[in-house]
Amino acid sequence: MTQPAPSSSTADHLRPSAALLFVPNGTAFLAGLCIMIVELLAGNVIAGFLGGSLYTWTSVIGVIMAGIAAGNYVGGRLADRFMADRLLGLLFLLSAAACATILPLNGLVGAALDGWDVTPGRIAVHVFAVFFVPGGLLGTMSPVIAKMALDRGLATGRTVGSVYAANAAGSIVGTFLTGFYLTPNFPTSRTIWTVAILLSIIGVCYLAAASVRRNRRANSA
Repeated sequence: MTQPAPSSSTADHLRPSAALLFVPNGTAFLAGLCIMIVELLAGNVIAGFLGGSLYTWTSVIGVIMAGIAAGNYVGGRLADRFMADRLLGLLFLLSAAACATILPLNGLVGAALDGWDVTPGRIAVHVFAVFFVPGGLLGTMSPVIAKMALDRGLATGRTVGSVYAANAAGSIVGTFLTGFYLTPNFPTSRTIWTVAILLSIIGVCYLAAASVRRNRRANSA
């Protein structure tokens, strides 16, 4: 039996608005950009202790992907419990702090494992100690951003797809930006600190927006 076509008003309601999705998509784009920059720079960070072998890059990709997976799970649970804008602000600030610790932590871990042979096991332990937490915190963003977009009353499938596409687009831009421009022209340390500063600025903006929104609700009550 043929199903009736949805009315024009229903179709308009289900069609995501570009204006309503601008902030979630922009945030997802920047999150994807930052995580890919960190991932590609990870090899440079640990090269002084471990070199740039296949084992090194296997560990970097595997550890950061594991962090993202864990972060996606934790972020999804947090998104169901807390207001998205304030939660995003805190997560961005925590991610900024984690990125800021990459360089000093790399030195500490490298010194602590200095007596170990450079085996696949040592490489994996070193990379895990330095990059799992930053990868995990950056991985919490996507489900929280998707929840924030869905709270705007837009169609579920298209909205989630739009957010995750923006995140992937950010990762693609981050890949080419890092490989073709940042790495050849800037020290790794400067780029990592720039990522940390960018994440902290986004976090402060979200916390400020959440505070303004909360004050407006209190004044209107």
